[in-house]
Amino acid sequence: MIAHLDLLPQCARTSARRAALFIGDRVINYGDLHDRVSETDRGLAALGVGYEDVVAVLLENGLAFAEILHAIARRGATLLPLNARLTARELAFQLDESGARILLHGSGPLADLARKSVARIKTGQTPERVELARSLAPALASVAAIRAGSPIEAERIDPARSLLLIYTSGTTGTPKGVLLSHRNLFWSAIGSAMHLGVMPQDRWLVCMPLFHVGGLSILLRSALYGSAAILHERFDPDAVNRALDEQGVTLVSWVPTMLARVLEARGQRPAPRSLRCVLLGGGPAPRGLIERARSLGFPIAATYGLTEASSQVATQLPTRDVSEGASGLHALYGVELETIDEDGKSVRGRPGEILVRGPSVMEGYWRRPLETERALRGGWLHTGDLGILDADGTLEVLQRRGDLIISGGENIYPSEVEQVLLEHPAVREAAVAGRTDADYGQRPVAWLVVAPGEPLDLAELRGFCAERLAGYKIPVDFKRVDALPRNAAGKLVRERIR
Repeated sequence: MIAHLDLLPQCARTSARRAALFIGDRVINYGDLHDRVSETDRGLAALGVGYEDVVAVLLENGLAFAEILHAIARRGATLLPLNARLTARELAFQLDESGARILLHGSGPLADLARKSVARIKTGQTPERVELARSLAPALASVAAIRAGSPIEAERIDPARSLLLIYTSGTTGTPKGVLLSHRNLFWSAIGSAMHLGVMPQDRWLVCMPLFHVGGLSILLRSALYGSAAILHERFDPDAVNRALDEQGVTLVSWVPTMLARVLEARGQRPAPRSLRCVLLGGGPAPRGLIERARSLGFPIAATYGLTEASSQVATQLPTRDVSEGASGLHALYGVELETIDEDGKSVRGRPGEILVRGPSVMEGYWRRPLETERALRGGWLHTGDLGILDADGTLEVLQRRGDLIISGGENIYPSEVEQVLLEHPAVREAAVAGRTDADYGQRPVAWLVVAPGEPLDLAELRGFCAERLAGYKIPVDFKRVDALPRNAAGKLVRERIR
């Protein structure tokens, strides 16, 4: 059994000159990364960070983030990655509830946001417990210059120790802190490797934020596999396409909006031959988008995952076959799936709540025993998501239970309506939610981002929907907007629509 996820010493011994990180024009090999992390570890010790302490980090994607992640794994502490797009009030809630001992932050606007966040911690909650460390330069000079302290020995780190404390996006209520242990993340990496394979030349492009479990898990997986990660500061479709064409990218993780923007910037250029998998998560993708990507040779693998299960849960095998849909997801190695009806009975072949069980499922919610017990009752993670599990174990994900629209006793899945709307040439983005109705309980309403230069005739659009949807599924109102609300990971924030 692995002791913890400090995997760099092994990589440094066996593959010191192998590339670990590509960041801009820099290439950091495993030997150099191990040395830098050791310095960072000593710096954390000098700042008083010890075993089981929570360390909050407010940084952009970059080398500093990667070094701190690995140093905290080595130190036996817990990393709280903060979303730089949140307000000071939202960040103060996470700092306060987590009991973070120290906050490491970047310079400039991030330093200002850090100070404002600490200042907003509730009166009487001893804000001194959150120490503002000196600003971190991108090269971590301020931490690396501190030489006091010594690393904690690996044997002292329990695999059940929490490595990550990640707050959910809050799209369905108050954000909750998800505790992911070394063991959870190790088994998630193993499950992904068993499903997608590992190649010596693999380079996984990381263009999603590192405060998201999807980004962090790639850095941890890469260290476990001894492969390389190409780390971008932020998502930029032009930069992504350059990396695809020039840097030998073999794997990448996107949400549908990211894929759409990459294809828009790419035009008709086919996918590079080096690319062997595009993990596409974050919710159902438009059928037309997947077909277009596959027609250009992109090996799409639709995936379903959530923070509470350390990212991936069930994934397709990568395919360039245009005829393949986005269903047919298979559980990763070590993961069990179940679907239940409203009475808690197992169902197959029809919609039910998705349950997940396995070693990658979270330890629980931070300081919320009742919510943890409710979410993990019966030994299964109750996701609140709806899906169809076939007799052979393949999964089709439909919708979050809370997003389901019940109109006149009929169930309407917003994703199904959105898929149809996105087939219309004038519709660039679409979101559907239920509006309270005195007669029907709820009626579907659509919010649309219209493609530039495309005329949109609402009567024609209703007719388009009528050819493809039952009458009760057709939106009763269409609202044009400039943009849809999305979180930093690109997922639609449907609660703000409602």
